[in-house]
Amino acid sequence: MTSRSRMKRKVVDDVLGGEETWRDADSTAVACDKCGHPRAYFYQLQIRSADEPMTTFCRCAGCAYQWREN
Repeated sequence: MTSRSRMKRKVVDDVLGGEETWRDADSTAVACDKCGHPRAYFYQLQIRSADEPMTTFCRCAGCAYQWREN
């Protein structure tokens, strides 16, 4: 008979900043695809090489649905 041991779940850091990032984010007039709310918070990060455009992360001000552009 083989004994089994449980592996511990690895703790993963939120590399995008978590909830604190959204607290200080600017907002803009853009409609949410999920609920249609007319406003969303956003911030931009350079996640690819320097010669590529920045990626914009958005979060609906109504339902908190998140998406990214670029």
